[in-house]
This record gives sequence, C-alpha cells and structure tokens, in this order.
Amino acid sequence: MGKLILVGVLSLLSTNVLSAELNKEIASCASIKGELSRLDCYDVLAKKHKLEQPQSVVGTKLVGIGKWDVSEKVNPIDDSKTVTLFLEATTGKNKWNKKVYLVARCQSNKTDVYIGWNDYLGREASVLTRIGSNKAVTSSWSLSTDSKATFHIKPIAFLKKMENSNNLIAQITPYNESPLTAVFDTIGLSNALVPLRETCNW
Repeated sequence: MGKLILVGVLSLLSTNVLSAELNKEIASCASIKGELSRLDCYDVLAKKHKLEQPQSVVGTKLVGIGKWDVSEKVNPIDDSKTVTLFLEATTGKNKWNKKVYLVARCQSNKTDVYIGWNDYLGREASVLTRIGSNKAVTSSWSLSTDSKATFHIKPIAFLKKMENSNNLIAQITPYNESPLTAVFDTIGLSNALVPLRETCNW
C-alpha cells in the first residue's frame, strides 16, 4: 500500500512539474511580438509535447441530422474549435468513380461552404445550383488551391436557404470534360448546423 501511495504522489508531482513547464513555455511564446514567429513557437511547442494533431471533442450526440456527418475538433494550442459538416452526394461521381461531397465548416470564427468535385476544374468555377424546388441559379464560386473544390462566396446565406429544403443539386463542367451533376440529400441540415452556428456565432 505504501508503495502505491508513493507512486501516486510521484506521478502527481511529475504532472504538476510538466504543467508548470508547459505554462512557462506558452507564456514565452505569447510574449513574442511577430505573429509568424509567435505561431512558429506554438508549432514547435505542440510537436515537443506531441499535441500537433487536432484533438477530437466528445460532445452531445446530435439526432435528426439525416445523412450529415458532424465532427468537432479543438486545436490544443489556442483552444479554438472547428466544426465540420460532411455530406456525400447520393448521385454524382467523377470519371474516376469518386463521389462528389459537400462540406460546411466553421474554423477560426469563419464559415465556409464548399463542394469537393475530385476533379480538376480549371481556372474559373461557374456552379449551377438548385435548392429544393427553387429555380436553378448559376453563380461564380471561388476555387481551392488545387482547383478541385469550389467555395460559395456567401456561405451563411446559402446554408440558410438550404435549411428550408430537402435536397440540393449542383452542376459544374470540369476542365475539358462533360458536365458533372451531383444530388445531395440535405434532410436534417437544421439540426446538424446547431454546433456550427454556436461556434461561428450566427
């Protein structure tokens, strides 16, 4: 019994020492004036303590979210939360048979909505979308750096429109290819959006 108590005390002391050391290192990084240098310091600190990977958050299980996959992660460096909603198209694959997917995300208090087409789209992106029974609309979306995904320029307004329908149809023409059409079953979006709204404050 005495040995067990001693091991417990030593473990507690070790944890307290490591915690104090980490707090000092965080304070040291925080005192750096240059933003990039400060971020580099945090990155080095995360790797040193093996915290470089985002940490999953176990939260209340959402119900009534249809086919949406909702995940929450916390960055161990600054405690910022990222909420991601992921939805695969029910129909719509590229020439390599990879499914098109839709993502809504809150990261660093910024909301994004993008469609991953898994195909090279060229230098510009005109996306035709139809939400529910509304008229189809063609608009310009921003491109990802690899030109394989398109980002809506008004993501919050787009999500709010989608909440009032059960499906989304999106179409684009990849570079030197025929049009690619994807159909999404968006039932349950309102419930799936709850943690994203709370995190991005809208």
